[in-house]
Amino acid sequence: MAKRDFKLIVLGILCGAMIGTLLGNVLMFLLPESAVRDFFLTSIFEFGFGSLDGTPIIDLEMFAINFGVFLRFNVCSIIGFSVAYYLLKYFR
Repeated sequence: MAKRDFKLIVLGILCGAMIGTLLGNVLMFLLPESAVRDFFLTSIFEFGFGSLDGTPIIDLEMFAINFGVFLRFNVCSIIGFSVAYYLLKYFR
């Protein structure tokens, strides 16, 4: 079994995250307000730093810098990562 290229693994994980996000957005519009919708779309784990509301982190009057990284995982994210894992295992 050949070793996987690191770029391919990162690309697969990012594709899985995008698949999970797409699935979550589709379910948000298709499912009515219910416990099922809350189950799929409520964040299980959140991690981040920076400004979530758009207020500048560094404000020097001449320009303002706003940056941050936020990770939110829900059931749709886990489904997306599972699809990416399956695809990485399938396409050796």
